[in-house]
Amino acid sequence: MTFKRLLMPMLILGIIFSVGNMAYAQQVTCNISSTGAIVPAAGGATSNPAATAPALQGPTVNSSNVGLTEPYGAGPTGIPDFPGNGRVRITCVNANPALPAGASSAVNPGVVALTVFFGVPITNTTTSHPTTATALRLQNATGDFGLLADAGVPGTGTGVANVTINLATYSSGTLVVALGTAPATKGTAPTVGIPFSGGPGPVTSTFEVAGGLLATTGKSGAINATLTSSGGISIQAGSIASCVAGPGPCTQVITNVLPSLAVDPLLATGTLPTSVTAVVNLGTTPIAGGAAVLNSSGGAVKSNFTLRIQEGYPDFFKSSTQFNGGATFPPSPASSNQVNIALSNIPTGFDISGCTAVLTDTNGAAPVPPFLATSPQVLATNFTAASPILTVLFVSNVDPTVTDVLWVTCTRVASGTATLPLPSTAISAQIYVGPVGVALSSTGGAQTGLTTGQIPRYTQALVPTTPITVVVFPPSNTVLLLSFAFVGPGYNTGVAVANTTTDPFSPIGGGAVSSSGTVTFLMVKNDGTTKSYTTTTGSPGGGLTGAGVVASGSTYVVNLSELLSAAGFGTSFSGYVFISANFTHAHGAATIYTTSSGAAALSSPVLVVQNATGGGVSSAGPRTSPEGLGQ
Repeated sequence: MTFKRLLMPMLILGIIFSVGNMAYAQQVTCNISSTGAIVPAAGGATSNPAATAPALQGPTVNSSNVGLTEPYGAGPTGIPDFPGNGRVRITCVNANPALPAGASSAVNPGVVALTVFFGVPITNTTTSHPTTATALRLQNATGDFGLLADAGVPGTGTGVANVTINLATYSSGTLVVALGTAPATKGTAPTVGIPFSGGPGPVTSTFEVAGGLLATTGKSGAINATLTSSGGISIQAGSIASCVAGPGPCTQVITNVLPSLAVDPLLATGTLPTSVTAVVNLGTTPIAGGAAVLNSSGGAVKSNFTLRIQEGYPDFFKSSTQFNGGATFPPSPASSNQVNIALSNIPTGFDISGCTAVLTDTNGAAPVPPFLATSPQVLATNFTAASPILTVLFVSNVDPTVTDVLWVTCTRVASGTATLPLPSTAISAQIYVGPVGVALSSTGGAQTGLTTGQIPRYTQALVPTTPITVVVFPPSNTVLLLSFAFVGPGYNTGVAVANTTTDPFSPIGGGAVSSSGTVTFLMVKNDGTTKSYTTTTGSPGGGLTGAGVVASGSTYVVNLSELLSAAGFGTSFSGYVFISANFTHAHGAATIYTTSSGAAALSSPVLVVQNATGGGVSSAGPRTSPEGLGQ
């Protein structure tokens, strides 16, 4: 309704001014373009005849599909040549057709409304956001376009003000530019049309629409700007296909809207770049690929993890001096785009710290100077249950022509003050770019607050959809193998399982973390039949407390015949037995003895079995020499 109220008087005035010049009213034709060389001095006689406009940078080649403040017309790298200076040019030509003898080729088409439509929301203002000089504005007037009423940069025009942004509808991405004078202030309709100078020959006048930021969330492919006219000016003929090359009734302002991150972030595995393994390691094991591993008793099998995060296109990662040419908000080195890592399921008191970030190319090579003189900055280099998000900033310029990979390594993963045993649920990670926010306010206005109007700004989108497991807590167990056991007439086998997590060594010195647990026996007979039994309340033998638990510092002693009976596995046995103790540092002994006298007949070794799936490391914790198979 506001647009209609404004436009109707302008249309009426346009008709009045065109009556006396009806034969020539449509001889002025305008177009829009995001490409073009330097515009030479125009021959306009009324104002600014010597002005020239610099070459356009062309469409912004790549923008983010979660971006809320993406600059248009900012060229191959999306970095404007001047802060907030991504731009498109509107060119109007008085074609100077053949005229009757004595007739003037000058023409005044009356007051005209040119409408520029981007098709996506505009997220900065026409006044002062991010600054007066870098807001959405008109600039670089030539020819018969005089002083721009709201030019952001002083000295961009001279003469009588005759072009202004009359109306901005941010939600639809629509700008109404008024051509006319007296008055020409933002939001006020002019009352006098522009007299376009005559030749001989065509006379060209130009101005630029600069500094706009667009919300491209959820989009893909290209973003185009279209130009329409209400009044005595025509728009250059063409079709949507002409948007690619321009000029025409439309022009491409962003070539590709792409995901910010090329592929889902990954838990780094295999060989890591040297720059990653060389970071200061606060943990107890070498930096390597794969998840961190702590057994439920807090013992660190692997005390670090690394995430590999690759940008979706070469110029996504930007410092605050690169994004929008440095026209960021608030004006701070911290106003780069961000990579945020959010962890889930962190136990209270658990320690994930010593986190650092390294940038390389996709081959693992370090950035080439002068880019990234300072490594990416990691804010709050640790995660906690209360603060589970880590933010990475780009404090130095990043090469916009190279696809970069961000490696985030947390070098110390430890139980800290977390309650033991640790939970079985793994710690997982998801990534999102930031700062996060929304495009516009609930009423369709631009966001300009310190915490709501940040530039750059993105829609929060967690990737990957399925979180990445970064820390696992395998059961704190020790697997023992009793290689031969026998129960038969006159013979039985006695088994002892010691819980040695009470020892004279501290965990730092390689000792155990005190823990308790049950014991499971997998009995395998020579005929191939098997039966499993786990200690519980009322289990036979001695040394158990609670619900079949072997406490730290205790030894469980039981006859195999008693286990056969409790498991319902007959009265005789010849074969081997796997013993899984649900605590670390279990050790065992077994003796086949005569039931008549109790004399030992055969000592059968009980071996500690290495965990094949753990790369030769038991899930109970690393077992270094001399403790290994055969103890």
